[in-house]
Amino acid sequence: MTLVDLALAQLHQRDIEQACATASQIFDLMSGHPLPGRLRSLLGDFYRDLITLAPTVTLAREWGDRYRLEWIRA
Repeated sequence: MTLVDLALAQLHQRDIEQACATASQIFDLMSGHPLPGRLRSLLGDFYRDLITLAPTVTLAREWGDRYRLEWIRA
């Protein structure tokens, strides 16, 4: 949960690359385990803000692809 908060803060500071890297750590840490509901909700908030703030950034689109893949697995 702390990583999502950090990623959101980085995103709102417009540090897109670092925010995506931080948020990606969550998927690595949770590998093999379902994402808890609250974490899924916060990641959804992160993704919504990401596509709002950086809709054309390639890294943001790549993170979104991974997010959707992880969402399906959960």
